[in-house]
Amino acid sequence: MANKERRNRTARSALLQAIVNSVLQNPSVTLSVDTLQAWVGLSKDAAERILVRLADSGLVREIREGVFVRGTWPGALPAWR
Repeated sequence: MANKERRNRTARSALLQAIVNSVLQNPSVTLSVDTLQAWVGLSKDAAERILVRLADSGLVREIREGVFVRGTWPGALPAWR
């Protein structure tokens, strides 16, 4: 018997894409676990995992413990730095 996936992958993907789009479109965005929880209604663990993955990808960077801003990319246009 195959294990049924308990997560709704479509909904998870859409939520993550909305977070990424918001970060990309708002250069002044500041995120923390608390703000991400309140913004999209995630559990603390889920918000932490998402922030870690966004930081690992370079999309956000930690400016002080637990506070993240949009990252910079080498060679990016000034509007994206």
